[in-house]
Amino acid sequence: MPYVAARDGRRNRSAAHRAPAVPDRIDDLHGNSLGVLEVPHHMACGHASRRRYELDDPAQLRHAYEQVLCEAAGCGEIEDLINPAMLRRVWRDLHLPSRVREAWETRHPSLRRTVNRTNSGPGAGEAASRTVGAGPANRGFVRRGRTQAARTATARTAAARPGVAR
Repeated sequence: MPYVAARDGRRNRSAAHRAPAVPDRIDDLHGNSLGVLEVPHHMACGHASRRRYELDDPAQLRHAYEQVLCEAAGCGEIEDLINPAMLRRVWRDLHLPSRVREAWETRHPSLRRTVNRTNSGPGAGEAASRTVGAGPANRGFVRRGRTQAARTATARTAAARPGVAR
């Protein structure tokens, strides 16, 4: 049975249609930074185990913060669930709808300038220090699995003589 919109003037209050909730100050957030974060049922339906996130696991932390920032009905929920230091640390890694990201960065310009600090693998520091046009590291788009075949001397001479069959 298809969904029929209410005709009595009620507004659609789904997360996709309402303005994102953004608190006035990031420092007002007081969520936990350790342990388990359990989001309310309206943010993630299903069994309680699907609403619990280990804050020690970076992937679960990002997923939980994405859900809270996108689905929160008000600033109070965000203030109770999000930790300000953790939010600043993972901000660049969050996959957020553009309207949510713009609302947060408009209200809190310091988030716009945050640096991705979750990359801790080899070469994480050198990627940020590279400059544009700095040799082979800046090659643009390269297809994975394809290598440039170097032309041999015989192939070059054959290509130079138009009458020779290849």
